[in-house]
Amino acid sequence: MNDKEQSLLRVEELTILYHSPSGVIKALDNVHLEVRPKEFLVVVGESGSGKSTLALSIIGLLPQNAETQGKIVYKGYNMAELSKEEWTKYRGTEIGMIFQEPLSSLNPVQKIGGQMLEALQIENTRRGRPNKVYNYSTRGIVMTESKPSKDLETKLTGQIRMLRGGYKREALKEVYDWLKKVRIADPEGTAEKYPFELSGGMMQRVMIAMTLSQKPSLLLADEPTTALDVTTQAQILELMRTLMDSQDTAVVLITHDLGVAAQVADRVVVLYAGDVVEDAPVQELFSKPLHPYTKGLLKSYPKGTKIREKLETLPGSIPDLRREIVGCKFADRCQFVNEKCRNDRVQYVEAEKGHYVRCTLYY
Repeated sequence: MNDKEQSLLRVEELTILYHSPSGVIKALDNVHLEVRPKEFLVVVGESGSGKSTLALSIIGLLPQNAETQGKIVYKGYNMAELSKEEWTKYRGTEIGMIFQEPLSSLNPVQKIGGQMLEALQIENTRRGRPNKVYNYSTRGIVMTESKPSKDLETKLTGQIRMLRGGYKREALKEVYDWLKKVRIADPEGTAEKYPFELSGGMMQRVMIAMTLSQKPSLLLADEPTTALDVTTQAQILELMRTLMDSQDTAVVLITHDLGVAAQVADRVVVLYAGDVVEDAPVQELFSKPLHPYTKGLLKSYPKGTKIREKLETLPGSIPDLRREIVGCKFADRCQFVNEKCRNDRVQYVEAEKGHYVRCTLYY
């Protein structure tokens, strides 16, 4: 791949094992991945392919029954070796994440303005900058300058909760600015609302604003538009792309929708049963797919025009990841399968410049 010095994030030989009563599940198997600065990378795959596990491993939020092998190198640091305390220096500030269900990520009993304000103040604290602390007193809300301290974050939480009853324009100016950036027409009114009073699209915009207000270098988005209608989905994707360019942030978008990849991606990575089976620039992947699985996905996707032919389907299903598979995991569903596919560990090769594939047809 590219020179390592040009990488913002490198995933090297990453294997994730889930230990469960029914056995050990190999969710990711020797995965290699690279994210470059200011790149929009889309990871595509069907349910059970390991997409969400990949995102959670990058941001250090895997469950306790998960075992990590390999490296996750961010700006030269192996994140797989960080303790929970060390992770707080990166999670939410250097590396942000937007989840599929925004309502589960927002505090249901706190107004949007208070949550946005808390995120902005904690961001200043973590970066060691002078912070604006909003104190509640009998005279109302007053703004004072304060130097960051170890217990400042704890103090802020209580102070911000007391702010819920009434905001001052000067205290929330930055909040309003961020809500405007995500194209919320009424930032003042939105700040005074609770999450359940907003639509799914509006909540997702708020989550994008909160996450990007931390000025992360890397943004992970796990199926952020799945529950939204097509029109709102297109608006959110366009918004993410625009804000990514203006904030100099790299994005890793997790999705099962090839249409999403075509709309926003610079590069596409295809996951299957825990393996990266193809990695290519978006135009090349759609015009010249190499792996049989990628070809099958593209043939099964509607083209947007009325045709009489039926869409093709991929036979079979993803294999049981609790059993050890020596050869290609796609072999039982592949029309090009041969003896080498079933008996040899399939290599991950650069079939063409910048176009990587895991398939015996290319070596």
